[in-house]
Amino acid sequence: MARACLRLPLLCLLAGVGLSAAQVPSGPPLHEIRLTAKKYEYNPREIRVKQGERVRLLITPTDRKHGFELKEFGVKTELPEGKETAIEFTPDRPGEFEFKCSVYCGWRHRSMKGKLIVEPATSN
Repeated sequence: MARACLRLPLLCLLAGVGLSAAQVPSGPPLHEIRLTAKKYEYNPREIRVKQGERVRLLITPTDRKHGFELKEFGVKTELPEGKETAIEFTPDRPGEFEFKCSVYCGWRHRSMKGKLIVEPATSN
């Protein structure tokens, strides 16, 4: 009986530690950016992020189905018309990288591009 009385507080303590750990965000900070896609353009066309920072793009096509491709970071997805699509990645190197529409959307499809600028990580 004495052992059973000791187990309950120990279980409560362990459960509390588990809940506390679940509430603490882990990993690099999240940078969320909203974009729209419409015939032949993304808005904004230029996105700036930091190297090593988690990025979540929330993209909504306003006129038809489009796509989003960022080859250097292995990102390629279709974007259904009127539906917000979340794309997450972590840029591991600085530089300027082109993103583009990956679903044919009309005669100027090849001009539907933008630029991701990844600034070097700052050391503390």
